[in-house]
Amino acid sequence: MRVKKNFSHTPIGCIFYFVWNQDHQIGALFHTDSGCFWTDSCQNKWIGGCGAGHVIIDQSDDCNGLCSEPEYPPCLPFYTHFHCCKSESPKVTDKCAKCKNKVDFGDEYICCMDCSDPSITDKTTKFGYCKTGAELAVQAKPQEIFKWVAGPWMPCSSPCDGGVQYRDVDCFGQIVDMSIPHYPVDESRCSSEEMPARQEPCNLRSCEDFTNRGSLTSRKHSGMSTWVVMLLVLVGVAAVGGLGFAGYTLYKRSITKC
Repeated sequence: MRVKKNFSHTPIGCIFYFVWNQDHQIGALFHTDSGCFWTDSCQNKWIGGCGAGHVIIDQSDDCNGLCSEPEYPPCLPFYTHFHCCKSESPKVTDKCAKCKNKVDFGDEYICCMDCSDPSITDKTTKFGYCKTGAELAVQAKPQEIFKWVAGPWMPCSSPCDGGVQYRDVDCFGQIVDMSIPHYPVDESRCSSEEMPARQEPCNLRSCEDFTNRGSLTSRKHSGMSTWVVMLLVLVGVAAVGGLGFAGYTLYKRSITKC
């Protein structure tokens, strides 16, 4: 009695069924959550893919060691697992400034929440993904202000007849709402119209004024010295006269008694 074999039980039929089964599981291969993942089943390298809204970033027969048997059987030739990432809008955060790996978008930073390298698929919408599966994030850059800082004036270059004094004036930057102290930056960052003067004239009085004032003072002092001398002479003369008169008086009295 001849037994009629089912085609699907033959070796060729098994291979055909396996290929057909892998090609028709595409709709059930994708995870619905955001982030990155490997497809659960093997797919044709040419007609397989990640589906709408996802980007293929890698492919491997064993998911780079992440798809282990027996849950994931080995792929047939020309079949593979795809590593898919879903592009998403970045989430607002305040952690990007601390990450070394970030993308500069003018007034904003784009980063991954785990500080891994972000990948941007659309620069207009800033859609992208993180290969590690972390969330994509965006942070507005801290506002930076620039101002002039002037030092103290140096001593005047001349005591009279007009001199010049100088001081240091530099441009400094500072981050608003952060404890970072101000730091020197290029002078082009500060407003040239608001720049304080680096030098100014000083001690404008003529040196002759000081000379004339000294002469008057000397004359005044010499005049005062003359009056003092004359006064002392008069006092001396009066004292001598008084002593002479007293002596004469005593002499007359002594003669009268005799």
